[in-house]
Formats: sequence, structure tokens, C-alpha cells
Amino acid sequence: MGGFTGLAAVGRGSLGGVRGRTLVGAAFLTAMPLAAPSRATLDLALRREGDPDTYVQPTLRLDSALFAESHSWAGNARELLGDRNRGWGEFGVTPGLDGQLSLGEAGTFRARVSGVFTTTQFGLDAAGSNLDDRHPHETTLEDAYLGWRSGNLFPSLGTDAIDLSVGSQPYQVGTGFLFYDGGTDGGRRGGYWLDLRKAFRMTAIARLKTGPFLAEAVYVRPNDRPDSRTDVAGLNLEWSLDERASVGAGYWKVYDSDDERRDGLNVFDLRFDGSPLKDRNVLPGLRLSGEVAHERNGTRNDSWGAYGEVGYALDHVPWKPHVSYRYAHFTGDDGKGKNTAFDPLFYGLGDWGTWFQGEIACEYVATNRNLRSHTLRVRAQPTDDVTVNLLYFFFRLDEFANQIDPRPPTNSRAALIKDKNLAHEVDLAVDWSVNDYLSVSAVAGLLAPVSGGKDFFEDDEIWTHFMLALTVRY
Repeated sequence: MGGFTGLAAVGRGSLGGVRGRTLVGAAFLTAMPLAAPSRATLDLALRREGDPDTYVQPTLRLDSALFAESHSWAGNARELLGDRNRGWGEFGVTPGLDGQLSLGEAGTFRARVSGVFTTTQFGLDAAGSNLDDRHPHETTLEDAYLGWRSGNLFPSLGTDAIDLSVGSQPYQVGTGFLFYDGGTDGGRRGGYWLDLRKAFRMTAIARLKTGPFLAEAVYVRPNDRPDSRTDVAGLNLEWSLDERASVGAGYWKVYDSDDERRDGLNVFDLRFDGSPLKDRNVLPGLRLSGEVAHERNGTRNDSWGAYGEVGYALDHVPWKPHVSYRYAHFTGDDGKGKNTAFDPLFYGLGDWGTWFQGEIACEYVATNRNLRSHTLRVRAQPTDDVTVNLLYFFFRLDEFANQIDPRPPTNSRAALIKDKNLAHEVDLAVDWSVNDYLSVSAVAGLLAPVSGGKDFFEDDEIWTHFMLALTVRY
């Protein structure tokens, strides 16, 4: 794996379990009848008689995705990945067990345990993660945590104002700009795109939610592979301004890591998301969001990552169209002293293009480091169960490569780039929620390299990417 920035690609996330294979599939889903499908209810929970808050609930999730590529890596996949990449499949199973015990006025006690099996079959994935083992598969522990919520124990604070949990579990901040995906997929584990491993290997989370205020004190260690033994502790604060907006701030300290650049890293974060004119007669559909993160590590690191987005929604118009523009900037190393290359930490996918920017470029080639991007997006809902997204990306380097990270196989090619303009990408994504248990996604995308991208790939073919994915949940 490698990329425009000279970095190995990281395990990626999935949108609600599925995210697309052929253009035909996308067109088929777009043309589905407008009648809403019937909803069924399946309750497998075992409950204590007279106490609905005490139960044991088995869960099961089945994921599959098929991919087809044409001219991958701009037609130079054999040299860059070590072999041709024309298509592959990924499959995963996530069984789990949830439990909750009511403690009356003392709140509720909860627990969850789950495992993940993933495999990649039928070919080399577009990241080249399974080059050495074309049929990787692995079963790992995912969730294994205990938690307690305060219920009405502290009535002045509100119901469930205090939430304590410890163990292996997910942890997310905001849109997932820094914290979303605590597990690594791909390689010997398989399932690179499905990315079913979200839980951090170990966490301790204390939350206080009272009125519009949220405070979190956290410790997390990622389930990464190879294991970097990275330990992070921090504090996150959020303030909700009714339904119009929310603001947040966080500080995290990487107090121990085998990764020399991360060891001792301080991370400061500010973010905003909201519709400030929602209750006004002028521009009620306007939505603004943004985030800025600053990383410092003594004499080793001084870097920035940020984005700003403006969008407008027409919720009272058929298909509820939403149009937005986003600019994102992740610093690269300028070679003038401290390393100024941004570390994206544990980012992940909460929505299309966030924060894996593009179904090709930042899925398989680049990471959120040494990169600037422009994103135009149009979203529409033909029915309550079908959502269509059309996205355009333009990617550009922040700094020219000035040092080479000794990670195979394509990092050294970043030094070939003589123009910061890298590529255009267009993606069409369709999500269909068939019923409470089945969801389907289809994607068609293309990446067109420009001058800097052609330098990197040493070819100029248009890379096309198709996907069809399904998720079944119980």
C-alpha cells in the first residue's frame, strides 16, 4: 500500500455496513419503484418478566461486497501493486450478544461481547493489502466491554447523566475527523474495504451529559496491526445550542507509542456543526460545519488539519435535495525543521466522503496527510428508503515530498511528483434500505489523474471503480 503522500494506506470504514459494484447496479437501484417496502419486526431478546429494561439480546451482522476495477492505479497496477487488480470480493460475519440489567433507581448495568470474521477472495484488492496472501481470513474479538448508566440516581443532572464504560468498544468524536476507527483491517485479516473492526482494543470512558453539555474523559488503545502499543488519554467537551448548532473542543495526549512521531503527541481540536438560520425565514436550509486540529510534539512535530463546509437543504422539495461544498487541508512536511506532516490518527467513515475522501483516491492511494481537497456534493432522496449521492473531488498536494518513509511498495514514487495538482474524482453512490434487516449500496466512480498524478502513476489512464455491497443485520 502507498499513496500520493508516500504513506501506507490504512484500513477503511463502511457506511452503515455497506457502501457499491456496477454502474448497472447503481442505475437499477436508482430506478426502483417509489413505494416504501413493508417493515418487519424480529425481536430475539430474552426479557425479565415485568422489567423491559433487563434483557439479553443476540445480534448478527453479515456483510459482503464485490468490486470490479478497470485501469486501476491509472493503468499501472502491475508495477505499483505487484500484480494486476481487476476485482475482488470481501465477506464478513459479526455475531454478538448484548445484555442489560436494571438496577432500579441506581441506573442500568450493560455489557456487550462480539467477534468479527473477515476474508478477501477472488483477487487482489485495490490497496494491494493481500498481495502476499490472496485469500486472507481472520477471526478476532471485537466488543468486550462493561458499562453503567446512572438512570435517575442524580435527578438534578438528568436521566442517565453519568455513563461509565471500560473494555474493547468503539469511540467517536464529531464526524470522525480524528477518532472513529479503532481497528485495522486488510492484509492478513482481509476485509479491507468492509473494515468491520471499529472497536479500540482497550478503552475507559467517563461521560457526563447534563442539559446541553457533554464532557468525556477517555483512554483508548487501538486494535492496530502491526500493534503499535499506542496509548491515548484526553478530554472532550461539547455544547449543543438546541437543534440549531453544536460546538466542541478536545485535547488528547499520546503518552506512549512505539511510533516515534506519535509518542508524546499533543492534539488540540475545535469543531462546529449546525444550521444557525433554521428557524428564520431567510436561508433556513443553510448548514455550516468545520473543524481544526493542531498537533504538537516538542521538536518533532507541528502540524495542522482542518476543513470547512457549507451546504443547503431543500427539505420541502421533492427528493429533498442537498448541495454542499467542502474544503479540507492536511499539512505536509515543508522540510524546514519540525515535521509539519499531519497525523490523521484514527479517522473513519461516517458518511460518503467523510473521512475517506473519494471511493478511489483516499480509499486506496492517499491518506489525510499532505493533502488539500475540494468536494462538491449533491444528495437526494427519491424515497424514504433510497438515497443518492453524487460527489466530485479535486485533490492537490500541500507540500512536495522532501523525505522518503521506508514503507513499501510505492512511497518513494511521491518524489517523482513535480506538480501539486493530482487528480479529479467523481463518485455516484446509491443506498437502499430494503427493510429493517437488509441494506444495499452501489457505487460507480472514476479517477482522472492530472499532471502530478500522472507523475506519480507514470501513466494517465482513467481509473474506474464499481462496487455492490449488502448488509444483513439482526
